Amino acid sequence: MRMDSTRRYIQYRFLQTKITRFSMRRMRIGRTGGLLGVTATLLTASAQGQDATAMEEMARRLADIEKQNETLKTRVNELEAADSSDWLTQERAGQIRGVVTDVLADAETRVSLQSSGMTAGWDDGFFLASPDGRFRLEVGGMVQVRYMDSSIREGWPPFDDQGQQQPAFGPEDDVTSRGGFDIPHARLDFKGHVFGPDTRFRVQGQFANERPNSIQLYSTPVAASAPENGSSNGAFELLDAYILQEVGNGWAVRFGQFKLPFDRGWEVPIANQLTGERNTVALHMGLGRSQGVELAWSGDSTRMRVAFSDGANDRIFDTYHFSTTQPLNSPYNFTQAELAFSGRVEFKLAGNWQEFDSMTSPPGSEMGVLLGVGAHWQQSKVMLNPTSYNQTPGSGYNDWFALTGDLTWNLGGGSITASAYYHNISSSASYLYFGFQPIGNSNPTFDAGNVGMFGASLYGSMYLSADFEAFVGFDYMEVVDNGNLGALANTPPAPSDFYGAFADTGNFQSITAGGTWYLDGNDLKWGFSASYYPRSIAPAWTTIETGVRSTPVSDAYTIRTYVQLMF
Repeated sequence: MRMDSTRRYIQYRFLQTKITRFSMRRMRIGRTGGLLGVTATLLTASAQGQDATAMEEMARRLADIEKQNETLKTRVNELEAADSSDWLTQERAGQIRGVVTDVLADAETRVSLQSSGMTAGWDDGFFLASPDGRFRLEVGGMVQVRYMDSSIREGWPPFDDQGQQQPAFGPEDDVTSRGGFDIPHARLDFKGHVFGPDTRFRVQGQFANERPNSIQLYSTPVAASAPENGSSNGAFELLDAYILQEVGNGWAVRFGQFKLPFDRGWEVPIANQLTGERNTVALHMGLGRSQGVELAWSGDSTRMRVAFSDGANDRIFDTYHFSTTQPLNSPYNFTQAELAFSGRVEFKLAGNWQEFDSMTSPPGSEMGVLLGVGAHWQQSKVMLNPTSYNQTPGSGYNDWFALTGDLTWNLGGGSITASAYYHNISSSASYLYFGFQPIGNSNPTFDAGNVGMFGASLYGSMYLSADFEAFVGFDYMEVVDNGNLGALANTPPAPSDFYGAFADTGNFQSITAGGTWYLDGNDLKWGFSASYYPRSIAPAWTTIETGVRSTPVSDAYTIRTYVQLMF
């Protein structure tokens, strides 16, 4: 643009010089013309017959000069207009640069709301951060409100499918229908980093509702009713509390309380589950949370985690405990697992890691395939309270070994998830446990021998529209090796009514179907589902979170609906 302006200026000066010369020439011709006019007048007066041809030639030449002068004047006006237009263009360019600067400043301000440039804002959640980004606190949580109805076909007195009355020691519930509203998950979550993004932390807890597991004896009143976790006043329960340090090259170390690395059912957060809750198999066969230290590595297509901890949460048989460990937020002097190791390896065959943070695959998502395997082993002694003598006979231990494998296939508008578990526990001191209080005499433990359990689940989903997903699933659990449990029916610890209910545990089956309306992804959704149980349900498979209640007959069912909000 500067070269064009210079060229135009040179042209303008050249034409201006020519015009000046023409003007001076015109003045000289004008003066000459005036003199000639006077001379002509004088000559006319004295000689009327002078030569007229010369005068006509002079007039013609003057007319040509006038014409050339007008042409030059027009050209000068054009050059002046062009120069003025160029000046306006430069001024406009300056204005545009100012507007662009303002827009960029505004964009930087908006972006800073999602970065460390501001001290507070919203970035898929509320946050506080230092101006340099070295310190950041994210505050979030979730609320889930649910209505659930659990129905069984027969109440008291119980009869099996052959019409035979059940023994009096059965712990089956005698109420045919139980239903109502509850708040299964009301959580607060604080996480972030300090001194830079490599040092992260998290503290998460929930206001636990009352979840009693009680045994109903048909010949006597309720024998035991105590919360398994939580209380009726919404006591705050610590879930996660850890410090995670990145050490480079994909490696990280975590200290504190966290979900043990084992299965996908527990890897995916509650808020991102397909049904709004973990399935029944995962609740029994998963390891839950514990306290310890974990080493993790993550690569492009593989990641792994290995933990050394206080042991897993023993809930395979619900309230009947084989390994007896309950490590969640337990003090150091109540640790019963002397050694406990857990590990999980995941292989990403397709897709990206972020897609597997949820059990759903919305339309338009990239196809992904994830294969996961996990293992757990622990060795524990049984102490019924921190000051009691060791209840494990001799030098024996309760050894727990577990394996799991899972496959997830995200289809971009649908998903398929399959999981399988196997647990083997050599338990020389098992006992029935309610509300952190063992049932029975001063030494109610029982040598269960080697007990093996198997569990599997298969769930599939498909989006019927952009924001509505339908799903169906199947859960299965069985005892593949009963060990010494059969002896509980004849020679159990006192009182026999409780222990005998776990002498012969049949397999568990459930079929679940439902749908989810995603109003704003997993942040705001409404879901509903129904589960049908075609067989009788043994006391070992009682699962209060999913509405599974023990019953000696088939055809029980559960209906659930919930609304979830994450913030």
